This record gives sequence, structure tokens and C-alpha cells, in this order.
Amino acid sequence: MIAKRVALAGALLLLSITPSVSQLRRPMTCTVEASTGLDAAAPEGATPQPHKARTFSLVSSGGLLTVISAGRSDYYECQTASPRLNERTPRNAIKCQNGVYFLLIDLNKMNFVEAQLNPEDRNDVKVSYGNCRTL
Repeated sequence: MIAKRVALAGALLLLSITPSVSQLRRPMTCTVEASTGLDAAAPEGATPQPHKARTFSLVSSGGLLTVISAGRSDYYECQTASPRLNERTPRNAIKCQNGVYFLLIDLNKMNFVEAQLNPEDRNDVKVSYGNCRTL
């Protein structure tokens, strides 16, 4: 009886993880809902100015993700996002990064968070979030 429950739980766990692979193979269009960044010239305590919203496309092949925006392509290395210590179930999400950009895509909720961090300038930080849909 216990062996059957363990086998069933293992099968359900595998089924909850596998959609990330199939969902990512389909091209997606993502729209930024909100975006903000730090401005070194602004006085301390000033609220950051929002940035213009944009739309971009995502295409996956192998372990690479291609982000196409305004005629420019950026390539990211991706891996499955592992759960935190206080989470019991794995996320159906992937995390991707290249030199300066970090991208986390939740494939259950179809939303994303993107961060741009410039190692040469600590004040050059931008964060965006939004939603995606498959084509």
C-alpha cells in the first residue's frame, strides 16, 4: 500500500515538472507590465521613474533561450528553477541568464521577472515584470 502511494506521488511529481519542457519549446510573446530602474542622479528618497513598456518574443532550443526584441536577439543559458528550502513542491519555472540580464519565467502562471545588473556600475539596475502567452 505504501509503495503504491510513493509510486503515485513520484509519478505526479514528474508530471508536474515535465510541462516546463514542452511549454518552453513553443514560442512565446511576453509583454512588460511594469519596469523601473535606479537613477544615480536622482536625490535620495526619490521614487524611480517607470520605463516604457515593451513586448518581446521567446524561442527555446536546447538549453538556450533566444529573446527577440526590436530586431535584436539576446541569448540566455537556462536551467530549471529549483525550489527554495521552505517550499515543498518544485516550481514549474526556468531561470535564464546571460552576462548582464537575469530572467525567471513561471510556466504555470505564464509570467516573468527580468533584472538587469551592470557589474561595472552598481547604480545601473533595472527590474521588469509582466506576462507571457504561447503562440
